[in-house]
Amino acid sequence: MSGPVPARWEPPPAFDEYRLIRLLGEGGMGRVYLAEDTALQRRVAIKFIGAERSGPEQRDRLFAEARALARLRHPNVVTVYRVSEVGAHPYLVQEFLPGVSLRGLPAPLPPERVLAIALGLARGLAAAHRAHVLHRDLKPDNVMVLPDGAVKLVDFGLALSWTAAPGDAAPALQPTIPIAGTRGYMAPEALRGEPPGPRGDVYGLGMVLHELLAGHRPFDEPTASGAMEEAGTPEARPSGAEPSGSGLGDRLRAIILRCLEYDPARRFASADTLCAELERLKEDGAPIPVPPGNPYRGLQAFDAEHRGLFFGRGAELRTIHERLRAQALVLVAGDSGVGKSSLCRAGVSPLVTQAGLGDGCAYTVLSLMPGRRPLTALVAAVAGRLGLSEELLAAQVRHEPAAMARALRAAGPTRGTLLFIDQLEELFTQSEPDEASAFTQVLGHLAILARGVRTLATVRGDYFTRLAALPGLEDEVARALFLVKPLGPEGTREAVVGPARVTGVAFETEALVDTLVASSAHAPGGLPILQFTLAELWDARDRTAQRIREASLEALGGVAGALGRHADGALAALAPDARLAARGLLLRLISPEGARVRRTTRELGAEASANRIALEALVRARLVVVRQDGEAHVHEVAHEALLEGWSTLRGWLEAARQERQGLERVRLAAAGWERADRPASALWSRRELDVVSAAGELALTRQEAAFLKASRRALRRTFARRLGLALALPLTAMVAGGAAWLKGRHALERTVQAHLDEARASITEARAHHAAAKAARADAFQRWDARGERALTGAPVVGAGGEPEETWAEARKRDDRADDAYQRATQALDTALLLDGSRREARGLLAEVLTGRMELAEWFFRPGQRREALRRLASLDDDGAGQRRFLAPPVLDLATEPPGAEVLLQRDTGEPGAPSLSAAISLGLTPIAAHALATGPGSYVLTFQAPGLTRAVLPVVLAAGENLQARIPLPRAADVPEGFVYIPPGRFLFGSSDDEALRREFLQAPPLRQVTTGGYLIARHELTFAEWLAFLDALPPDAQRRRTPGVRSTAGALALTRETSGWRLMLQPTQHPLYASSGEPIRYPGRDRRAVQDWLRFPISAISLEDARAYLAWLDRSGRLPGARLCSEYEWERAARGADARLFPMGDVLAPDDANFDETYGRQPLGFGPDEVGAHPASASPFGVMDLAGNVIEWVRSVREPGEAVARGGSWYYDRISNRSNSRMPNEPWLRDIRIGLRVCAPAPAPRHTP
Repeated sequence: MSGPVPARWEPPPAFDEYRLIRLLGEGGMGRVYLAEDTALQRRVAIKFIGAERSGPEQRDRLFAEARALARLRHPNVVTVYRVSEVGAHPYLVQEFLPGVSLRGLPAPLPPERVLAIALGLARGLAAAHRAHVLHRDLKPDNVMVLPDGAVKLVDFGLALSWTAAPGDAAPALQPTIPIAGTRGYMAPEALRGEPPGPRGDVYGLGMVLHELLAGHRPFDEPTASGAMEEAGTPEARPSGAEPSGSGLGDRLRAIILRCLEYDPARRFASADTLCAELERLKEDGAPIPVPPGNPYRGLQAFDAEHRGLFFGRGAELRTIHERLRAQALVLVAGDSGVGKSSLCRAGVSPLVTQAGLGDGCAYTVLSLMPGRRPLTALVAAVAGRLGLSEELLAAQVRHEPAAMARALRAAGPTRGTLLFIDQLEELFTQSEPDEASAFTQVLGHLAILARGVRTLATVRGDYFTRLAALPGLEDEVARALFLVKPLGPEGTREAVVGPARVTGVAFETEALVDTLVASSAHAPGGLPILQFTLAELWDARDRTAQRIREASLEALGGVAGALGRHADGALAALAPDARLAARGLLLRLISPEGARVRRTTRELGAEASANRIALEALVRARLVVVRQDGEAHVHEVAHEALLEGWSTLRGWLEAARQERQGLERVRLAAAGWERADRPASALWSRRELDVVSAAGELALTRQEAAFLKASRRALRRTFARRLGLALALPLTAMVAGGAAWLKGRHALERTVQAHLDEARASITEARAHHAAAKAARADAFQRWDARGERALTGAPVVGAGGEPEETWAEARKRDDRADDAYQRATQALDTALLLDGSRREARGLLAEVLTGRMELAEWFFRPGQRREALRRLASLDDDGAGQRRFLAPPVLDLATEPPGAEVLLQRDTGEPGAPSLSAAISLGLTPIAAHALATGPGSYVLTFQAPGLTRAVLPVVLAAGENLQARIPLPRAADVPEGFVYIPPGRFLFGSSDDEALRREFLQAPPLRQVTTGGYLIARHELTFAEWLAFLDALPPDAQRRRTPGVRSTAGALALTRETSGWRLMLQPTQHPLYASSGEPIRYPGRDRRAVQDWLRFPISAISLEDARAYLAWLDRSGRLPGARLCSEYEWERAARGADARLFPMGDVLAPDDANFDETYGRQPLGFGPDEVGAHPASASPFGVMDLAGNVIEWVRSVREPGEAVARGGSWYYDRISNRSNSRMPNEPWLRDIRIGLRVCAPAPAPRHTP
């Protein structure tokens, strides 16, 4: 007698962060529910194994399905989010797909619709196979059709990992795998229990497509078992007639029948191959425009406009296109001349532009070649796309290689970018090493998969392994490799016949085509030389009959000799001097290693008549190509095939090896001589001239010829001087020199006076520009001060309206002109003193010039120039008066309210940018009058302290001879709330002294200037979650909901939910959500330190500016902190920097563990996130305020515009430069961001005498 039937297990209505909504469906394997992800506020599908099937085997199967799907990221494959267990019942969380399965579509469908579905399924299946995953259960029920018509593969419950054996002879699986799948859709070999492989999935897909196209499964038996039995025999054939027409339906049916072949070897070898065939079928109906003119490209690569003429690489084109759907970087490698550039330029790039990559983005292709300065070329290609200047983008990527990738990914949800980099081997043959290293670092970050950004590159096969050794690409090259092999006979035939066919021209005989196809396998250079021959044949075609004749090929001397004869004929038409020049030009366009190099017209010496004539002839003959590169024309040998296929050039290269070495020495020496302003010391000796005596046979530029001529002339003069000295020495002793000396002295006086007059004129000009620069600078600073006053108080601008940046630009222009005039004066005075060092007038004028340059250098941020001018001034300071003036001790007049506070003094004795304070010395009690600092000008810290009063710290930068008068209010210690720092009234340096492009466009800061603030309070730490929760708990329910932090965006997610026992946090800094309730820590899985932290001590984030203002109003209203308010930008930056121009609170260097920024935890995705406040003591500012760099950005009051929402301070996600103390980040007041929080300021309490 059987026992009672156990009750069916039902999942709880809510578990983890999921809430079940309704049952979507159930079957023998379990149930699928629609659910809500409450943390990320999205709908998901949750799959449970049925209770009767929840044993270890079924659990392992579900986890295997999750692992299989986790390896896949493709638009035609369902996305898995999580696998876990509830109540010992495993479940799988995946993307919710609204729509119906293929089973719900009314078959048969039109061929056009079936083709679209077939392409989507083949792409998804190809992605699975590339990830070594077999589906093994393809059927209509396991394909979902979304409302927009897209299809997705689902239910990988029977998926297996698979690795192809060599030659795809058999899959590398154990032969004892049990039969699995759905009868009626299984391949015959699967029914026999043979090891599964990708051809089995191809069979299952064919069954599905046949059912959609014909309305029934392909075999005659009406039942699944009958169909299965017949399909399992060699004699089984799908029902219906064989395809007999050329329409889309017939051609599609032919493809499906090949999928359904009984013998696996006769099916498509992979889903990739099937996908390529379907793509070809789709493209056959779409006409592609054909450009006019010769359809063969000769030695030049095909470009995007030649797409309609590009034949023979259909399979490779579609495979690369499919790879780009799922890979951020595809590296196309192959032998020289195999057609890599043409494949990418004329095939892949226009296909991506037209068809996209299935991610909803419209792609723009940006192309470049590395050349000598690859990073510069990359920046030039990308800057316009990002709307940035090249200077700014270059500064960003040199400082932070990931900046370009990050900016491209943030360019917009529908703006895709395909970066095409042709001839990466130039990194080794042409590029400057530092530029190449920086370039590959940036490329490594571009190789990280993200929506809307892809990189396609070509490289010669012999440089591939060297590419893998470059920094930034070590781990990416192998995954990205796509090897292009030489065209096979069929592909070559398409390349020969296709361009002629689309232009209405035919070949005279098939034998002619056969000859051309066979030649490409044997001629040096292969395909390029064939293309060259075809271009020549096209020009020689019978234009009346529109035929390419065999006689034309015979006249060219066949394929093998066509290129050489053409090149020799072009040279023979030149005059002897131009022919010799052509030889030299070609040798200059080939490196000593035998690689092509690009040179400008000027570098080739084309201003010489023979060189110009030769260069024009080489370009006309298509042996050299010319391109525009910015302002210059750049020339290059048309193709590497010329180096092997042209015997004349090959002989020149061999014969000129030694000559080239000499010529290279001449080029380098002449360039150095020119850069040094042609000094005699840089000319060559007889021995060096003898070594390169043969160099005259090569074409020299004017600069090189002038260098050799000057060297030979100097050699002759040296010989003549020695001979003259030997003859004249006896006579010299007999000649009285008085008259000659006097004449020479007068000439010297006139020369010196001329230089002094020139110097005075330049000084007069410099003084005028100097005064104008001073006035414009003061005016610009006054305008910025007035703008800050208006932004903070709302007061109208009086007398200082207008745009300060325009006035500052005028000040800089005047500074440039003044400095240029000062420099001319310096040169004239240096020359005068060199001729007559006793001229005191010259020394005085030079001291005036150096003083003026020092002042300008200080005003316009040129510290190196200021130090150099000061050093030179010291050499002119005979009596020490100048040194005394520049090193005069500052004088202090200090008072406090109340008086009687002790004053401690510390001097910054560290190197620039690395502050280090000396031991404190006491200056006595306030008031302190006329206290001179014998240690001279510099950076100091004054500390004021007295019993019962708040300790006040005052950093100051003191100039030589300055009299600092400071009156410091000291509130009672009891009046300053715990956790707050008192900042006394004082001055500091605000803004940026960086390059103008970086200052204005990236930092968005004004020029560095002195600003003064009153006293105020600022929180030592950022506001924490614990403090914000106290605020929420004090609010009524409706207000509490409005002010509860939360955000979900591409920058991350945060959700705070109320539980019966407290609050629960979901924090998702990158892709992995972290959870913790009150009393529980957050655990970072990607960290090796500070991995476990109390989230209640995290800085609050995901609050808007309006939320922050509401919190501050509550603090003030509740009496917890009267007057609580946002910090102004002035207050925030002063608290961070103290008084000097340091870049970070601790100095100019931010080490990885000094603060929490992107480098702190090695940029590990699972290491990103906030730290507890105060976790980085090295971040302390001169006032002792913590975390002003890193952790979270902080809302502040703008000093630029009233009501502008701005945040300061960088964050855990941003790079080093974004964490600078002078970096501004304007935002929207309603914005909630996981990286933006708050720090509180308040008015300083009034000082009161202690009882």
